Amino acid sequence: MESGQRLPLDPLVTVVVPAFNAEKTIALTLESVLAQTYRNIEIIVVDDGSTDATADIVASIPPCDVPIRYEYKPNGGVASARNCGIRLAKGELLATLDADDLWHPTKIERQVARLHAAGEAAAMVYVWCSWMDQDGRTLAFAPRKYVEGDILPYLCLGDIILSGSNALFRTEALRAVGGFDENLRAMGAQGCEDWKLYMEMGSRYAVALVPDYLVRYRRSAASMSEDYLQMMRSYRMVELDFSRRFPQYRRQLGYGRVKLTRSFVLRALKRHEYAMMFRLLAGYPDPSSRFLVQSIVTALSLVPRWINSRLRRSMSLSPASRSADMGKSTVRRPH
Repeated sequence: MESGQRLPLDPLVTVVVPAFNAEKTIALTLESVLAQTYRNIEIIVVDDGSTDATADIVASIPPCDVPIRYEYKPNGGVASARNCGIRLAKGELLATLDADDLWHPTKIERQVARLHAAGEAAAMVYVWCSWMDQDGRTLAFAPRKYVEGDILPYLCLGDIILSGSNALFRTEALRAVGGFDENLRAMGAQGCEDWKLYMEMGSRYAVALVPDYLVRYRRSAASMSEDYLQMMRSYRMVELDFSRRFPQYRRQLGYGRVKLTRSFVLRALKRHEYAMMFRLLAGYPDPSSRFLVQSIVTALSLVPRWINSRLRRSMSLSPASRSADMGKSTVRRPH
């Protein structure tokens, strides 16, 4: 695995920010880039056909030592917008940051240092992610994965990098693998572009890790990851591609699919989306597979938990419980 030439000590990092109707979040996202302790940065905002005030907000950011380039293009999807930025990039290194996510101030500095330490074979470095809601409140932290070097077998089990706002790449290597796959959107299977790119990078180059939570990924109802059926179609298309190219990893890819299905089934059950839950199971690829049985068992194992939650909810809403609550004193004891 050779990634190319030795990096300069202070390489230019291009930050590509794809944006579509991002007026509510783009300012905070760009602030998190401008607050980076690493200063040799250029920012390219690729407006993917926004119809809101995204352009005005970007234009209103005061000039500073980090140049910001605004590029408008007709709507073509996030992969298309990222690829546009990749083509325009001048930096030896490149990172993408979605217009509603946030970075820790030391993210780029620590990734550049780790890439230097990893040597010329490494072409990508990632960090750990946490999830936040639309108001910026932390929801959860991703499981810690200490995986470096040849990470393709682990990526076949699922996207351990999790977000398109995570990795820092050698630009020449990113261009060599073709950037993000725009065909998934064209085939109605948008969603796994990030994972596919990480798989492509992992199949050719060594990958390094900064073991710290330096990316905050915003989860919302409008996120692509919330369209369960589309995500499953996307996963399946990537899985079939890599199964043909790397037949030795078919088992890992299949297990990754069952993990993703279980995750979506659990989300659907928690939200009482029972029709969606059974559509996910009924539309599961390879219905004769033991993975289907495992998923059904997983779903059924969640039913008692759901029944208990419904019972607790009905008891809390019963007239007797409401009367009891009304009779309780509202005075709190001092701590």
